[in-house]
Parts: sequence; structure tokens; C-alpha cells
Amino acid sequence: MGEPFIPRPTFHPAMAISSLILTMQTFLFASLYFFLIVSPRYSLSLNFNIDFKKDDYRPNITCTGDASPLHHGDCQNLATYGLTKDMLTSDSYNSMGKAFYNRPVPLWDNTTGEVTNFNTTFSFRIQNLTNESADGLAFFLSPYPPPLINGTGASLGLFNSTPNGTIILVESTQHMVAIEFDTYFNVEWDPPSWNYKKDGHIGIDINNISSNVFNITSNDLLVDKNMTAYISYNNLTQQLSLQLSQDDNLTNNYNITTTVDLKKILPEKMAIGFSATTGARFEFHRLYSWSFNSALEAGPSNNSAVEVGRNNSSASEVRPSNNRKSKLSSWVIGAMIATIVLLLLLGTFMYVIRKKHLTKKIKETDTVCDDSMDDEFEKGRGPKRFQYNELAAATKDFVENEKLGEGGFGSVYRGILVDEGTQVAIKRVSKASKQGIKEYLSEVKIISQLRHRNLVQLIGWCHDRGELLLVYELMHNGSLDSHLYHKESVLAWPMRHHIALGLGAALLYLHSECQKCVVHRDIKPSNVMLDSFFNAKLGDFGLARLIDHNSAAQTIPAGTMGYIAPECVITGQASSESDVYSFGVVLLEIACGRRPVVLQEDENKAVLVKWVWDLFGNDSILDAIDSRLIGKFQAEEAERLLVVGLWCAHPDYTLRPSIRQAVSVLQFEAPLPDLPLKMPMLMYANPVDPDKFSFSTSTGATSSVTSLNISHTTGSSSTSRVTSNSLDTTWLFKEEVM
Repeated sequence: MGEPFIPRPTFHPAMAISSLILTMQTFLFASLYFFLIVSPRYSLSLNFNIDFKKDDYRPNITCTGDASPLHHGDCQNLATYGLTKDMLTSDSYNSMGKAFYNRPVPLWDNTTGEVTNFNTTFSFRIQNLTNESADGLAFFLSPYPPPLINGTGASLGLFNSTPNGTIILVESTQHMVAIEFDTYFNVEWDPPSWNYKKDGHIGIDINNISSNVFNITSNDLLVDKNMTAYISYNNLTQQLSLQLSQDDNLTNNYNITTTVDLKKILPEKMAIGFSATTGARFEFHRLYSWSFNSALEAGPSNNSAVEVGRNNSSASEVRPSNNRKSKLSSWVIGAMIATIVLLLLLGTFMYVIRKKHLTKKIKETDTVCDDSMDDEFEKGRGPKRFQYNELAAATKDFVENEKLGEGGFGSVYRGILVDEGTQVAIKRVSKASKQGIKEYLSEVKIISQLRHRNLVQLIGWCHDRGELLLVYELMHNGSLDSHLYHKESVLAWPMRHHIALGLGAALLYLHSECQKCVVHRDIKPSNVMLDSFFNAKLGDFGLARLIDHNSAAQTIPAGTMGYIAPECVITGQASSESDVYSFGVVLLEIACGRRPVVLQEDENKAVLVKWVWDLFGNDSILDAIDSRLIGKFQAEEAERLLVVGLWCAHPDYTLRPSIRQAVSVLQFEAPLPDLPLKMPMLMYANPVDPDKFSFSTSTGATSSVTSLNISHTTGSSSTSRVTSNSLDTTWLFKEEVM
């Protein structure tokens, strides 16, 4: 198929009129919605992020029993939250404590029947000062407020016990869901395969102290280690999941999942929090941080929303006004009817004009995306064609509050496919993008041929009514950069290392395991998406190109500043080696928690690759690790991540590893490479005027340089000049970027 025609947007007075018409139509439909739909829906959401090192969490946490803040001289436990008695202040036997969020949390809506999605992450430590410990800690969901419990020890503070100490396993009057971290074996109900002398277990309990699902762990994992737990609930699949990791060892990773309809277990509003106990043995239970996120769409009759405090640790629930149901006077109703009639007439007139104006644009797009293209797309496996109406319904007509983000050539919206009930992300290509159509064609053709666990799955596509739409699986944890640079939470080292390996696996598949090599050309953290378990998935193939294995690089400069390989700047050619360079920069970014280029007072730290290489030369490369991870990372993994990052980001593309070699070193299957102690530098005899040079992005920039002389040095005093015979830079940089 030949090169497609790309319509060039031009300014015309009709465009301004169209914009005005669209604005007035929006006002019309908003007015109709307000006047005619008497009972609107409301979003009940809760989001907080608590750091127990700070005191501002206290208004939001209620503690019962022995739970209390801890402030004492032991630096390991300074400014944490204790759930049971602390040995430094009192006897620790037969202790029980709870800490829970001090407002009811919406779980499901009685009007719509909809159940919330939620996820929560918390870091904790179960500390033991002897060889024997008991009994454990649990995260629980219960009616609000949590019921008063008389049980300590084996009950974990979740269930009552009889006067003789026997746990009441099931109570019809008590509803409870808990995720337990159990450190003591109880023969009556704990898993029979548990080695009570050495092991602990994690489990999900539903109205019962006996776990519905469990995973045997070593007490070496649960006791005396800083742990991070990630718990999520999907209202469509009804899956409740736990992922537990040890902060300083990725190999100790445990997962359990069960299916449970929370609406049948718990009331509309629930309590969320923690419970811990000791019995005849003791241990300490400490919390370091806790975040929680949920969203529930509620119907009009939900007037019992509880106002959530507006402070640093929480967001507010939206509640309807108490005056909403008051009767309107007759003259107000008359004015409303007159306004509606006027707006309907005006809207009809504007619709006719706008429809004529859009006809030409629709025909232009349909010229590019014709039936022959549909046939070619549908030959691919997996992705299917959607009708525009399906995707408009999935996104509620692309409303603003469903928008997840906005990029160079379009916006991404959250949606739910009505027929399938599947949550998806829908990319809507901007009509103003110069490269939008080309990148749309590229993405559908390339990604439809790819299948890998570390690639974002393309579910379908649509080009109809002048719109270009791409449908992907929804990534619940967003993009990597949103977690690397989150101001209030820190991405733990095990997850960073796991993400780096996942990204390497994706690139290995693209470069070596496909029928044709796929050069991505835009590898960066914002294009690395994370699913609900923080598995990395590479996305955004709008700039990607298929090339034969072992073929020459393509002269199609593209990418993002900071991630572009030096040879791409010089020659404008993209290759698998330039992808490896971008991968190396991302590895350094993951480890260091900073962007590739940062303007600082110390110019030696401005460029990430050079700064890390300088530390490598001074035998202090681990000083580059994100300062927020000090004492919380695995040194050997960190060293390999940093050294491989430098190896991949070598200025000389002939000295970079293949992605297979890089992944082998990351996985401890090959030794670390020998790198020069000083970073090799590319040197330019004639500096490039920045006003005459620009880099391609998804908005479609062009570049132009009249001449360029280049020399290269590997750290020695000698240099070699590239002549016009070996590199025709004049011709390369005059070419327009497509």
C-alpha cells in the first residue's frame, strides 16, 4: 500500500464557527441534562496517603485497645504506629489493638447496585525479640464502626471467643473480610501443611478465622522484615488479591487471590483498618505508611454520603445538596420550558450547519481509512473493529472526567465496553495532529501482530465519523513515571527491579523474537504502563517501525529528548541500538528516581548518564540510587541495574550490548561488563544552533541543519573526524521529519 494522504489542517473562518457551535451545543445538552434529568448520579470516592512519620494523620485514624503512635529513641521504630503493646513501655502478653479510618467508606450503592473498585498499599513490620512469636496482624473490612471484640491471641482481634478461650469460628451476626499475616500455628484451623516451628502464612478470611485461600511463607519472611502489601478488589471480576513483597528482597514475593462478592458480605458503608494481637507469646506490630483509593458511582437516592475531611490525608466525597428536592415555583418552571424550547431550536439550526462543515473532514479521513485498509487490519490476529457508537457509549461520549491523560497526538479515556463489561483505555487521535493518521496506521498494523505479556494489548480500533480511535486493555496503575515521581509515596525497590526486568523482556521480544524486528523508537517511563500487580507493559507504538533482522537503520528521526541516542541526533537513523540506548536511560531513571536531564546548580549532575558514569569511575555507583530508598534496596541488583544502564547508554552504538545480553546480566546469568572509568564523549567541531534544530515528537516537528562536522573520542587524546565521504549530514538534516 502506498504512502497515505495526510490532510493538512488549515485555518478557515468555518473552523471558528464550528468551535462556537460545538460550545453552544455542549451548553444545550448540559442544560437539558440539568433540567430534564431530575436525579443526577454522584461519584463517591476516597483517596488518602498516610505517612505515620508525620502527625497530620491523627485526625483520620481511630485506635482502640492497645494501638497507639510510637515515638521513642530506637531509630528503627521512630515515629511509627504500634498496634499492640510495646515492650519498652509495658508487658506485651495478651495484647490486642485496632487502628482504622475514622469515617465509613462507601462500598456499594443501594440504588445502582454498583460495587466500588479499590486498592490499598501499606508497609509494616512484625518484630520479634525472641525465637518464638505470635500471633500476627490483619487488614480488615467490616461494618462501621468495627464491632467490639473480646478475643486476643489466635483471634487476631477479628472474632470473639467463648469464656474458656475457644474461638467462635463463624458468627451469623458478624460480617468480616480480612487479609491476615499469621505468625503462629493453630492446629484447629490453620493449613495442615504448615510447619509450625518455622513457617507463617498469609490468607484471606471471609466470616471465618480459617482462611479461604492461603500461601505458606517462612517466618523469616514475615518476622523482622520491612514488608509492603498491595491489596486490590475488582468489582467486575469480584477478585480480591494480595501481593506481598519484602522491601529488600524481590525473590520473597507472595500472591493470593480469591473471588468474593463483597456486597453479600458487608453493608453499604464499611470500616477499613488493621488489627493485631499477642497471646502467651509476644511480638510487636508496626505500621509505617498506608494509602487507599476507591471510586463508586452512586445513584440519586444516596443522600447518606458522609462528608470526608479535607486535609493532606484524604479527598472529599461528593454529596447532593439538601435543597435539591425542593419544589420550583411555577414561574421558574415556565422560564425553564421557554429556555429549553429556544435552545432546541437554536441547537437544531446549529447542528445542520455543523454537519455540513464536518462532511468534508469525514470524507478526507475516510479517503485515508478506506475499505481496503479495513481488510488489511482485519487480517491481523486479535484486535477487532469497533463501531463509533460502541466506544462513545463506553466513555459516556468522551466526557472530560473519564479522561486519563493527554499526549502529543490525542487523549486517552477510561471506558467500559457495554456488551462485554470490560474496562478499557481508548485513545482518541486529535484532528489537529499532523502525524496522527500516520501514527494510527503504524500502531494498528504493528501492534496487531504482537502478543507478549509485557506489551499493552490492543483490543480494537475504529475509524468512523472522522474519528481515529484505538482500544487497549486498561492499565490500573497508570504509567511508570507517575509512580517514580510521586511526591507522597515511594516506589519500592522490588517493584522497580521487577518493572525493569519486564521492560527488558518486552524489548527482547520486539528485537529478537518477532518475525521482523520492531524498533519502538520512543521508550520512556510515560510509555511503560503498569497493571494492577505492577507488571510492566510497553505501549504507544505510534512511532514504531518493522524492519528485517540484521537490516540497516532507518532514516526516520523520532523520539523524546533525553532518551534519543547520540547517533540519531547526528544521522537521523533509528535502529535496535537506539532502542537499547533509550532502555539504558530508563534503567538509570528507575534506579535513581530522577529524569535524564535536570537543571541544577551543579552542572556535573545535570545529565543523568554522565553523573552516574562519574560515580562509577569513582567506585561509588550506589550513591546514585534514589535517596528515598537508602537502606531499602538490594545492593547487587542495584549495581547491575546501574551498570547495565550505562552499558546500554554507551555513546558509541557499536559498543552497546544487544537487549539479550543486557537482560542476561540483569538476571544474573552473565557477569558485569568491563566499562571505561570515564564516560566516552561525542565531540562536535561546529556547535549546532538550537534554533535550527528540533526533534520529532508526536506533534510532528521538522529539523534543518545546513552542515555539521563531527568528531568522536573514547577518552583518549586522539579523535577521528567524520568526513563528508562517510556521512552526508547536509542531506540527512535537510530532510523533513515525517
